[in-house]
Amino acid sequence: MTSTDTRSTGDDRRPRSDVDQATTAMRPAGVDAPTTMLQAQQPRPRSGPPPAPPAPPEPGIYRWLSPILALAAVALLPVAAATTDLHAMDGWGLATVLGPAAWASVLCAVAACVAELWSPRPRIPMLSTATGVLILCSVGMPSVVEPVARFTTAWLLAGFTDALAHDGIPPTGIDARFYWPAFFAQWAFFRDAGGVEQLDSVLRWFPPVVVTVWAIGIYALARSMLGGSRAPWAAAWLFIGLNWIEQDYFSPQATGIVLMLTVLTFALGPLATRRTDSAGVPGWPFPHPDSKRLPLLRRWLVSAMTPPNRPSLPPRQLLLIYFCAALCLVAVIPEHQLTPFAIIGQLVVLAVVGRFRGRGLVLLAMVAFAVYFVISAREFWITQLSLITGSDDAGAALQAGVADRLTGDTGQVVVKYLRILMPGLTWMLAIVGAWVYWRRKRDLVPIALAVVPMAFAAQGYGGEVFLRIVLYGLPVLSILGADALRAFVRRKRSREVVLAIGMAALFPLLILIRGGNDAYQVVYPQEVALARQTIETTPPGQEILPLGNVGPYGVEGIDTHSMGSVVEGCSELSDDPIRCIEAESPDVLITFTSVEKQGVVLNGMQPGWTLEVIRQLVASGQYVVTYQDGFDAVLKKTVPAAPPAPTAGG
Repeated sequence: MTSTDTRSTGDDRRPRSDVDQATTAMRPAGVDAPTTMLQAQQPRPRSGPPPAPPAPPEPGIYRWLSPILALAAVALLPVAAATTDLHAMDGWGLATVLGPAAWASVLCAVAACVAELWSPRPRIPMLSTATGVLILCSVGMPSVVEPVARFTTAWLLAGFTDALAHDGIPPTGIDARFYWPAFFAQWAFFRDAGGVEQLDSVLRWFPPVVVTVWAIGIYALARSMLGGSRAPWAAAWLFIGLNWIEQDYFSPQATGIVLMLTVLTFALGPLATRRTDSAGVPGWPFPHPDSKRLPLLRRWLVSAMTPPNRPSLPPRQLLLIYFCAALCLVAVIPEHQLTPFAIIGQLVVLAVVGRFRGRGLVLLAMVAFAVYFVISAREFWITQLSLITGSDDAGAALQAGVADRLTGDTGQVVVKYLRILMPGLTWMLAIVGAWVYWRRKRDLVPIALAVVPMAFAAQGYGGEVFLRIVLYGLPVLSILGADALRAFVRRKRSREVVLAIGMAALFPLLILIRGGNDAYQVVYPQEVALARQTIETTPPGQEILPLGNVGPYGVEGIDTHSMGSVVEGCSELSDDPIRCIEAESPDVLITFTSVEKQGVVLNGMQPGWTLEVIRQLVASGQYVVTYQDGFDAVLKKTVPAAPPAPTAGG
């Protein structure tokens, strides 16, 4: 027998090793080989399909609640327009003349947003629709109930557009805003391409449309900063509710904010990154645990000189995004005077702290601004640079921006105090949100972005400088505020009811604050027609002046009729009507109902003061009334009688 003998068991054959053979030889005869009992195995169940995921929660009543509320809000708007008596407005503005239908419309719009956000499965199309309805019923309420666009400045800028459309080039020597003519050229092109002569409908509906575009930008920014599916919508609604600044009328400023939000969305979204060292340790340039700590100044220097990581997007997508961001930066420079400073400052902050890989974009924006300012705006910075640089007296800017505006009757003063209170509450909420954001992400960059516009206070842009500070910081402030509210709700979900009640109170308050000046900012169609007819019937070159700087007096004729000169103590003729009119001696004098209302509710004049001015001018023989309907009137200078011809031989 060999050492490789085999043993058959059925059809199985296994070789026997030398150890097996030795063990068999030592076993006594008749004793079977020991066996090992294996533990009995339970039969495995047949593998079936994986368990189905839990069914999504049913929306239930929320499926129809939000659409019904949104439709009810829109359906109430015609009733609101029909029941609003604009002529009854006093110093409290639009809020006092709105009927129950208008307020019910606002509350239905708020309820539509809240109902969809509370739904187990919020629908993005429905949230978008509800947000649009909310904008229409709050920011767009004046566009709904007033027959034409309000705001004197909107009609004046329409006149700028008309002048550029007629001449093909910006007229010189009229207004400093013509040194930044991109907005006027854009709308002159649209007007000519559409084959229309007037932009009245555009002026009326421009505010709700542009605020809708702003809200899209806020939502995109909030998605990048906060994440989640509900918080970005809350940030957009908070931005709308806190936007009392009213820079959303037909203006270069409104378009500049659109471009600024686009660039910020790129910078904090697809172009956002972090700075790390070569080993990939986040938080660079902080040292490794066992290394010697670098001096603070050196860490800052290394941080500023070290480029951040590359974004993770494919190169083609990055190239397209860089190209679009560059277009927006180049486009905003000839659009508005201050917006380029705001966006360049914010991009510099992001680039220095390593949150944005786009130093080339910052350099491009700086070079483009310098080239445009030195070449295209050469006449401006030679003669009128003080309009931007202003004075170094911060107290004077504070006086012009805050204290000088606290005038008028009780309604005017209350509304203006609310305009001071709202930014304070906004900043308080944003600071709480910055703390929440810091605890979650250890990041203070967002609050730094909101602080950048405060640099405008260093120059005396005028009384509106503080409006610009709030406006440029509001996108980031509202997002941080939404983060604070989210943290408040997460502690106890029942607090969502408190936020819903706060939202229902915020938007009526917004209408009160935004419409506080409508007593003298509302415009009527007959006033627009009167201004156009007066300009058309007045020979070119003659001077047409309004009694007060309100109303649609500049809707046309900016380039064909003089708008007056500067008279000491007469920023407008209504400051001292008789003296200022005699000093300026305009060829045509025009006045509107809004001039009368401004004098009564803002300047403390007696009702009917414009009629008394007209009576005195006619009694003096200097002017004659050519048209009058209530407080709307046109006066023309009388032609002095020719001296008698000398007689023959006399």
